[in-house]
Amino acid sequence: MRLRSPAHQSMPYGETAGAPARLAGFTLFELMVAIGVAGILMAIAVPALRSFLQNDRLLTEQNQLVMSLNYARSEAIKEDASVWVCASSNGTTCSGVANWTAGWLIVSSANPAQPIQVTSGLTNGDSLTEANAQAQVTFDSTGLASTLAAPAQFTFCDARGATYARYSEVAAFSGRVATSNTAGRTISGAALACP
Repeated sequence: MRLRSPAHQSMPYGETAGAPARLAGFTLFELMVAIGVAGILMAIAVPALRSFLQNDRLLTEQNQLVMSLNYARSEAIKEDASVWVCASSNGTTCSGVANWTAGWLIVSSANPAQPIQVTSGLTNGDSLTEANAQAQVTFDSTGLASTLAAPAQFTFCDARGATYARYSEVAAFSGRVATSNTAGRTISGAALACP
């Protein structure tokens, strides 16, 4: 039997006999470049994520009110009674003032002492205003908002101002609930204003 010398034993590809083995890993320069790239990506991603979350919060708040208005309208037809959505500061009774930011209730004339639905106030400094200072939207048994002399025009705002505001309205008499799909604009395209 013939033995091979250590110099002739098989070596990993790229290595030669007598050369030290190269260790896998990052050099300090490669690590600094990777950290720099990660920092740049974070600087871009964090503001975009914050803006996304703020937009999502305003849309969620807007959808809560729209769902409440539509629910009240359908309940009025179902119960064959007047049902109203009103601003409420305490979550148990209508406040009588148009402070929608504090929350709202759905109340039926069939049982006015027991709200059908209670929605708590907006958070994070967001605001909800009604352009005509209406504290209540009433739907009659046919689903019409016949007591509205003018449309109920709701604007949702946050700290970013009118550019990002959201808008919904209840049409006078017909009671139709509509929402603008464009931030900062009414359904007709007029610019919104925030308090």
